[in-house]
Amino acid sequence: MCGINGVVRLQGRSDGVPLEALIRRMNDALAHRGPDGDGAFIDEARVGLGHRRLSILDLSDAGNQPMFNEDRSLALVFNGEIYNYLELMPELKAAGHVFRSQSDSEVILHAYEQWGAECVRRFNGMWAFALWDRRAQQLFVSRDRFGVKPFYFHQSPQAFSFSSEPAGLKAAGCMNGQANLTKLHAYLAYGYRISDGDTFFDGVQELLPGHSGVLNAAGQFRSWPHWELPQRGSQAAPPPAERAEAYRALLTDAVRLRFRSDVPVALLQSGGLDSSAICATVNDAIDAGHLAQTDVTAFTAVYPGQPQDESAAVKDLMATCGHVRSVLLTPGGKSLSTGMEDFVRRMQEPVASSTSFVHQQLMAAIRQQGIKVVINGQGADEALAGYGRYIVGYRLLDLLQTRPAAALNEARAMQRLMGMGFTQLAMQTAKAMLGRRAASAYRARYVERASTVLDGAFHASHHGRLPEVTMQRGGANLRHHLRSQLLSFGFNQILHYEDQSSMSESVEIRSPFIDYRLMEFAFSLPDDALFSGGITKRVLREAFAHRLPASILHNHNKIGFATPFDRWMREPSSRAMVAALVHSPEFRSRRIWNADRLAKTLLDPQAAARGFPVWRFMNAEIWMRQQGIVNA
Repeated sequence: MCGINGVVRLQGRSDGVPLEALIRRMNDALAHRGPDGDGAFIDEARVGLGHRRLSILDLSDAGNQPMFNEDRSLALVFNGEIYNYLELMPELKAAGHVFRSQSDSEVILHAYEQWGAECVRRFNGMWAFALWDRRAQQLFVSRDRFGVKPFYFHQSPQAFSFSSEPAGLKAAGCMNGQANLTKLHAYLAYGYRISDGDTFFDGVQELLPGHSGVLNAAGQFRSWPHWELPQRGSQAAPPPAERAEAYRALLTDAVRLRFRSDVPVALLQSGGLDSSAICATVNDAIDAGHLAQTDVTAFTAVYPGQPQDESAAVKDLMATCGHVRSVLLTPGGKSLSTGMEDFVRRMQEPVASSTSFVHQQLMAAIRQQGIKVVINGQGADEALAGYGRYIVGYRLLDLLQTRPAAALNEARAMQRLMGMGFTQLAMQTAKAMLGRRAASAYRARYVERASTVLDGAFHASHHGRLPEVTMQRGGANLRHHLRSQLLSFGFNQILHYEDQSSMSESVEIRSPFIDYRLMEFAFSLPDDALFSGGITKRVLREAFAHRLPASILHNHNKIGFATPFDRWMREPSSRAMVAALVHSPEFRSRRIWNADRLAKTLLDPQAAARGFPVWRFMNAEIWMRQQGIVNA
């Protein structure tokens, strides 16, 4: 896990800054991502590559980057992990490649020599890398299947520049003080950070997840998908009697791969099903002698006396996991007023909720204990139909379209297990029928009321640009929704804040459920294996039916990584922070909102409790100030 930077000057053009000085400046902006090493490579004053290293595999100098092949015709900067590098090494050695390190980075170099751009199809991991091919005079770049690792880029007539963070591009002079107003609108009105290649910065783009690209010798850049999530039915699912065992076997292997490290690996633990399944898998693998690490620490955020507290469930789990040591941490709201400015600066783009603030506090506490690598349960909800209260409508709509008689039984099961009344179920089904754009507009106006405080012209010019996800006929609504969440609407913003908050503290996060084999397996299953009888993530619950405590296995009220934000916002220090924001000349001069109406709402100490997205507007205002945004 590291930070990468690069500049390719086009047609010999230069802005007058020596290239090595520019790369060093970009590296300095990413020092937090890699405190263990700082490297740069300059090729004929035209191409510069930079790298900040967080040493996790092959801690020796042989793992330093930029890294080269034997004749130095290829130069690589790489952020991430190729988990199956040990399986690829023998194949590459047999083909005649000579290795000088034990790092996964060198596997990328030799894999590219052997298989060209298609090499990424063989990787199981998370990655963003750039490889300069000196012979072809072209830059090959790639990003992992789900976009766990970031790749920002900017292209002008003078240069193609890239970085792991906007801060790297800012250091290279790529920012113009302009926000992408469509992106900002989708965030403020709906809470979305849509994965479409655009960012919050005008002129700065992201390489899409699951894409590779080439900048050729003529300075032309093109990208293409190297992987796509399979459509339902394109892969054969195992027989029903074998599904749970097959899924658990894949998860066990995904965990095994993600424990490959030359530094200790810890766990992020909640009282939920997903992280508990991973914790149990880790403990049992140690019991079986399948992991070299024999003692593991699990970190949990707890809120004693609050509805969000999950310490009781964690205690139940730890009673069954003798190889795992539990550490409970209590992030506090008091630090919100003193830490918000620094937090927004670390995130570099607006993030959706206060969850990310607590996540960053957790990362800081974990790093203080000397931990560089943690494993979490991210990805299971998106693939296996978690967050049941938000997706019940899609499930019921599918049954109404295909098996109407079964819809009533399903609704009764949802009412019994999830505590949802028929009115709630009917409203959720209506939401599924409306489609994404109309449902989001309704929520923004009548539920959260975010659109009512936006400037009318600003809202009118951007609300129609939200990508549409329409109702499907023939019973594919649940799967279509899961797919859109995973690829476009929700998952990317979670991965974004997790990467930024963890790497701001020099901590790497690994997520077994994002292993592409598990994702492909999940999308090969029929809907009944994911959500039926009022039970979400059925295949995962069945896989661990005889392993996890009942308090976890039979909990059907998924709350996610929740925080008591509305209580925090009633504290005097938070009220003072909000007052300072809304009375400032910067806030009053914004053209994207009605300052009087928004100020009145934000100054109401009950606004967050009533559902208004206080966090988003606070975050956006602080971000615009820090980034010098002039067009909003």
